[in-house]
Amino acid sequence: MKHTLLISFLFTFFIISTGIAQSSANASGIAIQGIARNDNNTALINSAVNLTFQLYYLNASNLEETVYSETLSLTTDAFGVFSHVIDPGSVNNAIIANNQVYLRITEGSTVISNEKLKHVPYAISANNGVPTGSIMPFIGTTAPEGWVLCNGQSLTSVPGAANLIILLGSNNAPNLQGMFLRGTGTSPVNNEAGPSLMATQDDAFESHNHPNDLSIVNDGNHTHDSSFGTQRFDNDDNDGPGDGYVRPGNGTENIVVTSQDGSHSHNINGGVLATGNNETRPVNYGVNYIIKL
Repeated sequence: MKHTLLISFLFTFFIISTGIAQSSANASGIAIQGIARNDNNTALINSAVNLTFQLYYLNASNLEETVYSETLSLTTDAFGVFSHVIDPGSVNNAIIANNQVYLRITEGSTVISNEKLKHVPYAISANNGVPTGSIMPFIGTTAPEGWVLCNGQSLTSVPGAANLIILLGSNNAPNLQGMFLRGTGTSPVNNEAGPSLMATQDDAFESHNHPNDLSIVNDGNHTHDSSFGTQRFDNDDNDGPGDGYVRPGNGTENIVVTSQDGSHSHNINGGVLATGNNETRPVNYGVNYIIKL
């Protein structure tokens, strides 16, 4: 009886799949609905059905990788209809978005259904939020589900990080602590190149000059006059041996011309005083960067 029930259930399940779609992705998860019937094609009303729901995909070696699995007992309604929403968690949205995922439904060892998820890619992407590898500022200290902090942490033990590791080519998240983000490639504004993709660029300061008002006076071609002369004085008011001629004064004066250096200038050494801090930066606001799994 049980085996016949499952075959009848499987048949009805595919009828529903054709008519209203087997599953759909939304913010709450993947909605499943079906009708359980017996071998007489009579709906089993108010009855318990024990089912296992498994989401999986095939890896590069064509081996199954389980994304999510749950087993539970569902009760049909007065029409034999059962409903359930599978919520694999947003941490697995990146896997679902980047792989062809299958939904397998079983009762014990009997497979009732094993189908590809027939989702609209944009709906999965919207539920996923943003593509894997997207980086955004975040004012929290703990990354939300489906994201990790860009602090250089290891990703090897983070669930759902496989595609991000492939994209990064590294087992570690980028370390963006204390950094600004800049577009890679060459700027169309000033033709200056940004860093290569996933590379860093050292700080720099554009080459420039500082004007100054330092100057020296050029006196040009000139001479300096010098004079000397004699003046008699009486030592004892009596002309005699004590009299003498000393110091320039009102006596006869002679003019002597000094040598000239001609027009010339003087070199000056010096510079402007250093000022500023250890880096050049605009006004900024502190955030953590997070990256999407």
